[in-house]
Amino acid sequence: MNVSIEVQKAYEQAKKARLNAHAKYSKVKVGAAIKVKGSDKIFAGANVEFCVNGISVCAERSAISASVTDVGIPEIEFVVVCSNTEPVLYPCGVCLQALSEFCSPELEIYITTPAKIMAMTKFKDLFTHQYSELPKVLDE
Repeated sequence: MNVSIEVQKAYEQAKKARLNAHAKYSKVKVGAAIKVKGSDKIFAGANVEFCVNGISVCAERSAISASVTDVGIPEIEFVVVCSNTEPVLYPCGVCLQALSEFCSPELEIYITTPAKIMAMTKFKDLFTHQYSELPKVLDE
């Protein structure tokens, strides 16, 4: 797959972040990298598992947190997700909901392995009905 130099750089960062994943329980190591619009910065993250799975953090949310810490509220240009699995992993529903706070429906999500970039999909094709605000309660 032909990709831009920026996507290739993010891919390299996602692969590197994946190596630092704490995946003691599942052995599934994931790295993610996000590019913020209007900046040359790429933010990487790795999944961090805990024995109580509910407090674990996916690589995508780790990368989002790093970008918010550094630049405030980012507008995400694209995401690269790198997993050591077959089939390759797409962002989970929780990560898609988190991404929805910072991206447009046209956000490009690159799905990769440590060996190559496998596919590109759009955010809108993975997550069609995100929560955008609290719903209005019609009755009690």
